[in-house]
Amino acid sequence: MQSTVERLPGVAPPIRRSNPDSYTDTPFAEEIASVEMPRKFSFPSIKMYDGTRDPDDHIAQYKQRMLAVVLPKESREATMFKGFDSTLIGPTLQWYINLPTRFISSFAGLSDKFVEQFASSRSLEKTSDGLYEILQHQVEPLWDYIAHFNQEKVAVPECSIPTAISAFKRGLLPDGGLYKELTMYPCKTMEDVLSQAWAQVKWEEDVASRAKAQPKQD
Repeated sequence: MQSTVERLPGVAPPIRRSNPDSYTDTPFAEEIASVEMPRKFSFPSIKMYDGTRDPDDHIAQYKQRMLAVVLPKESREATMFKGFDSTLIGPTLQWYINLPTRFISSFAGLSDKFVEQFASSRSLEKTSDGLYEILQHQVEPLWDYIAHFNQEKVAVPECSIPTAISAFKRGLLPDGGLYKELTMYPCKTMEDVLSQAWAQVKWEEDVASRAKAQPKQD
């Protein structure tokens, strides 16, 4: 009867009695659990992880924050272990609590299990070819297009520079001044492309400024 109630949709499961010994359980191996925390140590603040964001990003942010703190070498890994649960909330914290006792013996092992558990929230890896999808809209200012393209480009691991240059030009409005410049004077580096792009932005802004400054003719 109890199992039937637990399966009914919209019905909260019955309250389970706690195991008196469960409060001393830990997922850490003994060599980790027995290490004392450094005195007067406080964990650096980090955004709580609820399972909806990329788990790789959370691990990376946590490691960088912890590595920036001066810790004795002999207690560094244990401290990283024991502070990780303080960055979890909701279903992620429940997952952590339910890990088997004495299950994990290294932070690398904990990281692997964590990423595996929340793999469905991982971001798809962006590729250089995806930059071809970025197009300048008809009424979009050039500097907006440049900023958008750069934002997407830096998110591509090991981005192909020739592909980035080609995609940047392909995405420009074909009747714009920058498209004509890049067609007549091709660039071999992204720095040269952006140099021409910002020069074009300054020119367009100067033309617009002069047009506003000219008195209207009756």
